[in-house]
This record gives sequence, structure tokens and C-alpha cells, in this order.
Amino acid sequence: MALEQTEFILENVRCFKGEQRAALRPITLLVGENSTGKSTFLGCFRVVDQLFHPSLRVGGSLPVDFNEEPFLMGSFRDIMRFQRGRDGRLNEFMLGIVVSPHSETGVAPYPIYFTFSESGPEPAITSYRMQFTEGLHLEVLREAGNKVRVSLPGHTETLDLRFCLPHDFVSRLGYLVGDGRHFNGKVQDVGRLSQFLSELMGFECGPGSDISGEELGLVLEALVCRDAHVIPIAPLRSKPQRVYSPVRESASPEGEHIPMLLMRLDRTKKSQWDSLHDQLVDFGTQSGLFSDIKVKHHGSQMNDPFQLQVKVRSGSHANIMDVGYGVSQSLPILVDLMSASKQTFLLQQPEVHLHPRGQAELASLFVQSWKAQKNQFLIETHSDHVIDRVRISVRRGDLKPEDVSILYFEPKRNSVQIHNLSLDKQGNLLDAPPGYRDFFLRETDRLLGFRDD
Repeated sequence: MALEQTEFILENVRCFKGEQRAALRPITLLVGENSTGKSTFLGCFRVVDQLFHPSLRVGGSLPVDFNEEPFLMGSFRDIMRFQRGRDGRLNEFMLGIVVSPHSETGVAPYPIYFTFSESGPEPAITSYRMQFTEGLHLEVLREAGNKVRVSLPGHTETLDLRFCLPHDFVSRLGYLVGDGRHFNGKVQDVGRLSQFLSELMGFECGPGSDISGEELGLVLEALVCRDAHVIPIAPLRSKPQRVYSPVRESASPEGEHIPMLLMRLDRTKKSQWDSLHDQLVDFGTQSGLFSDIKVKHHGSQMNDPFQLQVKVRSGSHANIMDVGYGVSQSLPILVDLMSASKQTFLLQQPEVHLHPRGQAELASLFVQSWKAQKNQFLIETHSDHVIDRVRISVRRGDLKPEDVSILYFEPKRNSVQIHNLSLDKQGNLLDAPPGYRDFFLRETDRLLGFRDD
């Protein structure tokens, strides 16, 4: 699912009190002071994304991993908002996202809410609710003994089905309803479910209809779809090495796989390497970081050691360890972006170790990547150079205002409020709260040497 004009929802997660809604667009910038929940937001988004991909649901299990690099969020009690007072201790939290069904369903975008409670060290999903319209919902709750309780408008029933994620559940629902109450050799009363699905889909469902259970299952699967995969990139990338010894090339948020990828392309896929090399050099030149990059091999075999060398300005090639951290810290971002299409990147402080020109050019690369490759971005940043370059891109017409969302995380006593900011055609901020303007003006005043009042 693309991020265009969608929403992410959190309720009672860490510093977020009550329900918080955040508008997500192709380029979404997360800004605010330290320790205001920006990394928590990205970590929770990644968890929800995992729940939509069949490859992660091995054996019908419910994988919920809140502690996968680079987002290590701890146990349920570390994630659950701590609350004192007369309302008592909280025992569940909620994450939700607006999904856009495939067009053949005829169903408009709608939110899915996942409720988590304590079960073992990490949170477990206990229910989810698909809110198609204000008066049309489908809620599935985990029951004991491999059963689920299904709640519809004005109706609740228990089904002899194992609790599973929405994609799997609606598929099984299609078989159950379309084939006349038979599923896994069990007969169940699905009359109200048939009526509900007929109302939702706009055609007759259930026994006697022209659509089979298998066909209905495939149509219903299209209700719950997210096409893009998430690629997280950590705030601190792996340290450069003077000499690399080839090892496994599995991707990591810290970018440890990037040197191996470059070596393999240079040895075995020259055309891809030449294309990537030209893109890297173009960015390096525009940003002032480097003017060339190459792989120096120490032998003729794939398993022989190698070096990464870069040329800075008009000098000769030097080992990547000898040219400063800006190159090595930006390289994992550059290579992943230039090698991907139609992916969603979760970036934490991509501006680390880059000078202002480099930070601004990196923001331009995000814009270019969205326009040319349809990659989308959730970017946690402390750089006004990144924000300003995105605003300039809107003013120039390189981006549409509706392509950009700025989420301002504002601390308020013992909680944080997410403000949804947007831009006009001139790149001006709309609906910015006083706290946002005060924060950036205060930092500018400090830079100029003015007093804090």
C-alpha cells in the first residue's frame, strides 16, 4: 500500500496519551525535540507493516516483533504507556493504519485497529477491528480453544476458526461464506456474515451466489493489502574498514551489507555497477562529498579481500577510512535508495556527519527517488536543511504540496502530541502550532547569539 494520503494511529504507547493520528504521505518528516517519541513512532509503524506480509506469517503464526534492529522497544510494560491516578493502570494499547484496498473491491480506504495486551515478554495481538464505514465494521477477537469471536454491527458470534491476521482471516471467511458454511470439515452458521459481506462488497455472497468460495476469498484478500516493503536504516551506520573480507550479504539497518553488494556488482554485474556508480558520483559531486568511488580488489576471486576507495575533489583515490565519516555514513542510504523502487524507507537522522550542503542534497535525492522510483520516506530528522530543501522543492514545483507531511512531536507535560503540518504551493507551513515556530526561532536566536527569554 502506498503512503499517499493515509494515516497511522497510536493509542497509549509510551509518551502518546490517548489516540494520536498522523498523516503519512510520500515524504513524511518527523521533527521535534529529543525523546518525543519519533523513533517509537517508526518502530511501531514497522511492526504494523510486518502484519501485512504473507512471508512473515509462517504456519499461520502471529509474529509481532517489537525488538528487531534498529528498533529495540523492550517488553510490553516498556511499550505500554504508564499511567497513575483514578483511572488505574492501562493494560492494552492500540496501533492502526488506513489501508487502501485494490480497486476491484470497490471499497474505500479504511482503518484497521490492532489491540495489543501482555502475553509473555512482548505484546500480543488480542483483537483487530476493520472499520469500513461509520456503521459497518468487522471486529475479530481471540478466544480460547482455537475460536474467534466476530463482531458485526448489531451482531456477535463465535466461529470455529483459529485467530489469525486480517489477510488470512478474510481469505478463510471467503471460503466459509462462499461454500455454504463448510470450512475444514466444520459446518457453521454464517448467514449474518453473508449479509454483511454482500452489503460491503456490493454483490451477492454466500450459498446460491455466482461466486465460489475460492473466488470470494481472493476478492476479500484484496481488502487487506500493502504492496510496499519497509526498509529501515539506523541512525548510526557501520564503521568503515580499511580492508573488507567478503562475508554474507544479508541486509542490515546499519548498512553492513553495502560494501559486499558493491564488490559483487563490480565483479559480476558490470552494467548495474556502472549505472549505480554514475548515480553515486552524481550525488557525490552535487553534495561536495566525493568525485569518484571504486572497488579495489586484492585478488581475482570473489572471496578475496577488497577495499572501497573514494576520490575527494581533485585528489587521488583514498581509502574510505581516510576521508571522514560523511561518505561512509551516507553510503548505505545512497546505495539502498538507488537500488530500490516502490519501497518505504524508515530513516533515522540521515543527515548524521553531513555538512549543510550534503544534508540539503540528500533531501533532494529523496524527492528525486519518489518521483523517479516511487520510493517513499518516513524521515526522523533534526536538520532544518533537510526540511528547507523539501519546502524549496515544493516551491519550485518539483513536489506537490500533497506529497509532503510534516509531523511535529510536541511535548506537553508528561505526554507528546503529534501535530500534522502541511505546505502550500509556495512551500509555506500551514497549521503550525506556536510550539513549532518557537522551537525553530529559539534555535535560530541561539545560533545568532541572542539571549533566551
